[in-house]
Amino acid sequence: MAGLLEILTESPFNYEAAREYTRTIQWPAFWISMIYVVVIFSLKAIMTQFKAFELKPALTFWNSWLAVFSIAGSLITTPALISSVYNQGLTGSYCHSGDFFQGVSGLWSFIFCISKIAELGDTILIVLRKKPLMFLHWYHHVLTLNYGFLSYQENTAFNTWIIWLNFTVHAIMYSYYLATSFKIRVPAVIARSITFLQILQFVITHLILFHVGYLYLNGTQCDVTGHTYFLCLGMEISYLVLFGNFFYQSYIKNGGKKFIKEKTTKKVD
Repeated sequence: MAGLLEILTESPFNYEAAREYTRTIQWPAFWISMIYVVVIFSLKAIMTQFKAFELKPALTFWNSWLAVFSIAGSLITTPALISSVYNQGLTGSYCHSGDFFQGVSGLWSFIFCISKIAELGDTILIVLRKKPLMFLHWYHHVLTLNYGFLSYQENTAFNTWIIWLNFTVHAIMYSYYLATSFKIRVPAVIARSITFLQILQFVITHLILFHVGYLYLNGTQCDVTGHTYFLCLGMEISYLVLFGNFFYQSYIKNGGKKFIKEKTTKKVD
């Protein structure tokens, strides 16, 4: 089996070797996600005895690499997605695995999958800074990581859209986080717009999943296994509910606590 470094450096990108690699480390990745849950809650308990760390340099570095990584991923996968739609049609772009998973965009799709392990690190920064640790946050990390490894090895066609949407939304989101880490005051309406984009991402994925299910019921088989399809459907439904509730609690209920906080801060200034 090819190692990670070999897969990342081989030219042209070997999609089948990458799939085999994710298949081999699927269970280690699962146990990493379980250890992650134990570590963050243990660390949270330990931090009750200590003052919050500021960690500004670490936070700036973290948001910087994720912003740059996501922007690059979006720029690389956007033309690949457009090409898939042009050559295969809109339905074909999420029903049949194609060139999106080959070449440079294929390499970045693989890196996207692997990066979900690295992204667990942002929760450590949240806990050490004694910021609220929401269920939405760690649940999203755990489920996305495990779905990513399972679905990648199974040549899941609609991951073209999931990967592109995630790269693009994260490019905007981590750029926003980077700005706030520099103490740049960003209007609450921007944060609301980012959360709305996240919800829109899940709505688009739902539409794709519903259509794939419809095609299957009418005799058209897409490139996806049954268990991956239903895992993705359950995951996306839960994300839509959780992010929708977060949006309601933060920006709508009682005038929106984010907007109230923004007004209070302006009065203090």
